[in-house]
Amino acid sequence: MTIEDAKLTTINVLKIGGGAGVDHAAALRNLAARVQAGERWVLVHGASDAANRLSEQVGYPAQTLVTAGGHTSRYTDARTIELYSAAAGSVNQQMTAQLAAEGIRAVGLAGPNVIYARRKGALRAVVNGRQMIVRDDYTGTIHGVDDALLTGLLDAGMTPVVAPLAIGEEYERLNVDGDLVAATIARTLHADALIILSNVPGLLRDVHDAGSLIANFSLDALPHNEGYAAGRMKKKLLAAQQAQIARVILADSRVAQPLDAALAGGGTHITGLTTEAQRSTEEIQRARIIQA
Repeated sequence: MTIEDAKLTTINVLKIGGGAGVDHAAALRNLAARVQAGERWVLVHGASDAANRLSEQVGYPAQTLVTAGGHTSRYTDARTIELYSAAAGSVNQQMTAQLAAEGIRAVGLAGPNVIYARRKGALRAVVNGRQMIVRDDYTGTIHGVDDALLTGLLDAGMTPVVAPLAIGEEYERLNVDGDLVAATIARTLHADALIILSNVPGLLRDVHDAGSLIANFSLDALPHNEGYAAGRMKKKLLAAQQAQIARVILADSRVAQPLDAALAGGGTHITGLTTEAQRSTEEIQRARIIQA
């Protein structure tokens, strides 16, 4: 197989974070150059900063949930899902337009028509510092993606741009985590790599010291390294675990040509499980299925 043939068959997934300080423009320009060179990419984006700003503008500030495991997410009640959907749609349109300006045939998928999820039931969490049982949250646990739609677009020479919004089992809109959306797509499409760009260099031993970057480790060493993760980085490590592909890269969007830099060794590279660890993981998964 030639290099050109490999480009036409290989799929990569890029997640551009939605937090404040993420450089969307540089990442999109870099993505466009790689697509124009013949590579196939699915783009997933976040919307957290846009949703926060919209919530402030309408006088309904965002609230945060913190689970017992330390994972943070947006408290998405009935009004918040309206605001979040509007913000995610706006970001999706902007990114699709920017790629189009770079000559890319991008297709914006801002509606809940790609990601399938189950709405989470009542859960105990800390909401803005207060312990409570949350029953009215419109967030979802992802259980699938429309891979036929994504591969159809890719085969037609288009670049899908996916918003972090899912459809639930009762056809309700659900807020889902963008990192986990990207991981699910990467796993389903058997992607060669998943790159998650954000506003930090990668996984740091000390969040206040960019020089403490952990450059690489294998997925079976995740338990040894996850203690260094705080805040949103916890979800990124969970995404690396759920993707179950050969390579996941957590890297900085704020550098020149961030996608090229990540693929050339920048950020934190998490490689797939060793054979022994993979066998152990599969046995655990089979046991869970039997117990269920």
